[in-house]
Amino acid sequence: MTLGLFAALIPSNASAHTTLASSTPSNNSTVAVWPVQVELTFAEPLQTLGNEKINFVTVSNSNGDQVSTGAAIVQGDKVIEKLQPNTVQGLVLVNYRVAAQDGHVVDGEFTFTYGKGSGVTPSPIATATENHSHSSNSRLGIYAGSTTLIVIALLFGLWAYRRS
Repeated sequence: MTLGLFAALIPSNASAHTTLASSTPSNNSTVAVWPVQVELTFAEPLQTLGNEKINFVTVSNSNGDQVSTGAAIVQGDKVIEKLQPNTVQGLVLVNYRVAAQDGHVVDGEFTFTYGKGSGVTPSPIATATENHSHSSNSRLGIYAGSTTLIVIALLFGLWAYRRS
């Protein structure tokens, strides 16, 4: 019985992580006119910490030049990154690293093509990819909670043993 109670009190690692739901421009699309911004929409709201920059989007043209301004704006489940003017046609790479409300960090990338008849087609590998990782703060909370529960269970076991 004690073991069942103890197991029920251990924090679960199973929780939903946000994912990229959509973007403008969309993954593997072709745009004839250079956009003034990219907009990424996630499956749940993103975390903000006042004026701290914790959500990032970088956009690079086919020459590898960064064309994003670095001033991502978070509005609930959306992050908007303004773009600098660009005349280089071809494949455009969008990288992102955002923090979900639950503290999990999600990073990924996708591509779109700029220019009519640019002759550049996205490779099959150039699909949207995401990585989920725990922030060190959320891991610390799990470790501290688990350690506390283990110590309490050991103390209860010692108490029960001495009582019998």
